[in-house]
Amino acid sequence: MKKILVCLTVLACCSTPVVFAETFTAVSEVPNENVQINKNVSKDPYFRFYNVDSQNISVSYNNLSRDEEKALLKNLSSYEKDNYKYVKKVQKLISQNRWNEVFYKYPNFYPAYIQYYDYNHSKNDYQKALPILVKISNLNKYNNVLDNSSIDYNLGVLYLYNSQYSQALNYLKKFEYKQDENIISAIADCYYYTGNYNAAISYLKKLPSMDYHNKETAYGAYYALGNSIEANKYAKSLLSTNYNFDNLLKVAQTCSNNSDKLTYAYKAKGMATSDRELKSVNHIIAGLEQKKLEQRVVGLTQFVKLPKWVDYEKQIPSNVAIAELSAKQDEFFKNANLYLNKYKGQQLTNAFNSLNQDFTNYIQNKQNQYYQQQQLKAQEELVQEQQRNNMLQQQLLYEQRMRNYLERQNFYYMSRPYYYSPIYHGWW
Repeated sequence: MKKILVCLTVLACCSTPVVFAETFTAVSEVPNENVQINKNVSKDPYFRFYNVDSQNISVSYNNLSRDEEKALLKNLSSYEKDNYKYVKKVQKLISQNRWNEVFYKYPNFYPAYIQYYDYNHSKNDYQKALPILVKISNLNKYNNVLDNSSIDYNLGVLYLYNSQYSQALNYLKKFEYKQDENIISAIADCYYYTGNYNAAISYLKKLPSMDYHNKETAYGAYYALGNSIEANKYAKSLLSTNYNFDNLLKVAQTCSNNSDKLTYAYKAKGMATSDRELKSVNHIIAGLEQKKLEQRVVGLTQFVKLPKWVDYEKQIPSNVAIAELSAKQDEFFKNANLYLNKYKGQQLTNAFNSLNQDFTNYIQNKQNQYYQQQQLKAQEELVQEQQRNNMLQQQLLYEQRMRNYLERQNFYYMSRPYYYSPIYHGWW
């Protein structure tokens, strides 16, 4: 089952709950909490020059005009002026996105870590944002700048996004008491991806209603537990919302009888858009069709050797297109069923022998084509190799001629007098 991620979309400054969807966006606040801008929330002397949004885990530098800066400096002590100049140096590097230089020169400057987290978070680079937030969490233990519950919540979200589900559970479970649907859904996802399918189902049942993503999770959990009846219910619900190849295949795999399975499998085949999809559904169809043939042969009074599609399929060369292979599979089962309906006794045996001969000839023809293609390919590679060798020989000959020419030139100039020039033979 393809990996499903959760999307948490948050409206700042309001109490509207976040909403899950198939894609996941990390958030910057705890659901149902209002954003508050906190100034001077720490004994850290540098934070007085920033506006701190403790719940959204961000800080904004108070970039003052020249007049505002003069007015500020008048009211600052010598120590505070030094801090202000220090902050300006750091912020200049940050404004140029010179983050490596920032952390090399100022490794313990807490506001820079918050800004770097916000920078990566705004770019949806959650892989980089996660270790920074872990660093912030550790720094916040000593500075108490940010809201700890907001840090924990965002850590849970980022661990979830980075597929570290056990760690995500450790943080998200702290907020279970809020009974927020999105947190419950996220916890269910974490349990599902850690293989605790019963716990995932238990949390999904706590939701007042399930969205499309929740139903996909429920289907996957029930299917993994081997509960085809419940899995089929969710598969059909998904199909009613989104009629596509994947959902048709989900229904086919969980139907209680082979006839229904085959019906939905053929419907899925009609919706296949890639070789991978066509190959996967053909494998399911072939197994079901072969079972159906075997059941019909069991009811015959005489012995009949039933041909098996898998025996032919494994002999077909790999260069045969999936679409052509699919058509031959359909032809095989169509003719086999037709012969069972039309013939009996020796006539049925003769018909199956004819079917066997037809597909044997087809396989032989395809194998011959494949071997011919391989021979042509080998000949082309040999010709190319000979051409490369010829070019190399020509290059070596050219280099040898150049060396010979340079040696002759060198010998010629070395044999002449050193001061052979009229300038050295003047009248004086």
